[in-house]
Amino acid sequence: MTGVYHIINRFLYGIPLWIRYFLQCLIGSVFGVLYFAGLVFFNEGVLRGCFFIFIFLGYLMYSRYYAYYLLYGLEKIVRIFKRIFSPFIFFFRYINGIIQKRIGRMKKNGKKENTKI
Repeated sequence: MTGVYHIINRFLYGIPLWIRYFLQCLIGSVFGVLYFAGLVFFNEGVLRGCFFIFIFLGYLMYSRYYAYYLLYGLEKIVRIFKRIFSPFIFFFRYINGIIQKRIGRMKKNGKKENTKI
């Protein structure tokens, strides 16, 4: 669950902070519901202390041994996607720049015509 949380948090990095907090709370709630649904399915809803100990140990193992490699691999994948899509992004920014220049010229011409009247 912590690995999925880190992956989702990485993809939400560019959005505003309050939306990230809301989505993190939502993700935590979904994980909690999934955990207790699995608890009911596998253990007939009996809650034992060892489950919390194993979750804590799983978190420690992940953060100590796996988090770095998961996030490093994720950054590699993001870089690959950026490299693949960068020509398309450049093309659309170029077209957008042309359109914005023409809109600017049209606004300037419109202001000149209105001042003559």
